[in-house]
Amino acid sequence: MSRYYAEVIGSGTPVLYLPAGGFTGEEGRSLAEALYDDFEVHLLDLPGFGRSEGVNQVMTSKQLADWVNGYVETQRLRSVHVIAHSLGGAVGLAFATHYPEQVERLVLLDQGHKAFPRVPLKEYGVFGLTVPLLSGLYRLMGPRIIERIERKIVSDEPTQSISDERFQTFCAKTGLSERDEIRRVLDAPAKLGRGGLNLLFGFYHLDVPQLMRTLQVPTLLFYGDFVGLDDKEARLTRSAISDLQRQELPITCIRVTGGHFVHWNPAFPIEQVRQFLQPEKASGL
Repeated sequence: MSRYYAEVIGSGTPVLYLPAGGFTGEEGRSLAEALYDDFEVHLLDLPGFGRSEGVNQVMTSKQLADWVNGYVETQRLRSVHVIAHSLGGAVGLAFATHYPEQVERLVLLDQGHKAFPRVPLKEYGVFGLTVPLLSGLYRLMGPRIIERIERKIVSDEPTQSISDERFQTFCAKTGLSERDEIRRVLDAPAKLGRGGLNLLFGFYHLDVPQLMRTLQVPTLLFYGDFVGLDDKEARLTRSAISDLQRQELPITCIRVTGGHFVHWNPAFPIEQVRQFLQPEKASGL
C-alpha cells in the first residue's frame, strides 16, 4: 500500500478529486472523463480507505490539510483546483482553508453547509450509534482504542459485488436512476484499512461551519435539496443554505434536485463546473 494512491485522467490544469467515505477515487470518474480535455484530474483514495496508506492518529483540520498538501508537493503540482464530495469535501475544505495559496478554486459536492450530526446514524449506519461513545473513549485511552476496534473490523477479505436488491435500494434512497456508472463504483467500494478510523473520527470532530466561515478561495457548492426524499433533511438544508448565504463568503450555492450524491444526478451542471474552473475562457480572455 502506498502513502497516496491516485489515478490520473486527462491533461491540463491539475484537479484533485477527493471522494466520500467508503468510496475510492473511482467515485469521481464520470466527472474526470467529462473534464478530460481541459484538466488533469487526480482521483485520490483517502487515507485508510482503498489503496492510500492510513494515518496513525485522529486527524485535526490542519493534519487533513497537510495530508493533501503532501500529495501536491509529492507530485510537484503547485496550485490546484479541488473537487470534493462528502467526507472528501471536508478534507478538501480543510486544505483550502489552511493552504489557500495552493488552491485556485474549490468545488464542494454536498458538503460544508451543514454540521455533521452528533449521532451519525444515516452516515455510518448502525456503527453511527457507537460513535459518540467511542469518541469519548478515544479521549480517555488515545490511539489504543482505535487499534483495538480496527483489529476486529479490518479484513483482508476481498469485497463482494453489490446485490441487485441493495443497488436498487441505494438508488431509491438517494433519488438516483439505476445506471452502470453508479453500479461500477458500488461494486468496488473502498476497503477500510489500518488508520481509516482515525480519518472518520477526525471528520467527526471537525467544525465544518467554522472552516466555511474562514474560506478565502472562490468556491462552488452544489447541494442536494432532498425534496421528496427526506422532509426533515430538506428543511435542514434550506435553513443551512439560508444561513450560509447571509454571510459574505466567496461561495456560490447551487441547488441540485435530489439527495447527497449530486454529481451522479444526470442533470448535474458539469459545464458550469468547467466554466468556474476556467474563468479566463468563460470571459473570453
